[in-house]
Amino acid sequence: MKHIFLAVLTGLCISVIAVSQPQEQKSRKLQQTEEQILALNHAWAEAITKADAAALNRLFANDMIVTSGNGTIRDKAGEIKDAAGAPDPDFSWTHPFTTEDVRVKIYEETAVVTGLAKWGFKYKGQQANQERRYTHVYVRQQRQWRIVAQQMSSNLYKKPSS
Repeated sequence: MKHIFLAVLTGLCISVIAVSQPQEQKSRKLQQTEEQILALNHAWAEAITKADAAALNRLFANDMIVTSGNGTIRDKAGEIKDAAGAPDPDFSWTHPFTTEDVRVKIYEETAVVTGLAKWGFKYKGQQANQERRYTHVYVRQQRQWRIVAQQMSSNLYKKPSS
């Protein structure tokens, strides 16, 4: 009886270890993917501030679709032109394009990112501070994560003061 109990207990322990290892590997892979997406999100913000068309070209899928804050629909070329077009002598950054409150959800070969983008600039001497809520949909294409959809909207929600 004692031997049967030990055999059952040993089998149970082995089963728990065998089940937990793939779960740990899956969790590690999910965490690595999330870190990759967060790094790409940061690269997107930097590319906007630097007006880096080449970086945006690498980040955006060829069939990307953008819905801007005013409802305008643009493609990849239109978004790159808007974000990194010819320099305007009347424009200067006063606060770089940054993101916060970033959340990532991974769904196998797709990732959804939501966040708050903030930036400030002077245009023709007038200061403007902007913030927009955004959603990016990333898809892994040929082993590279690329943004296939972007939605920007005004941030009408303000957190209550503590």
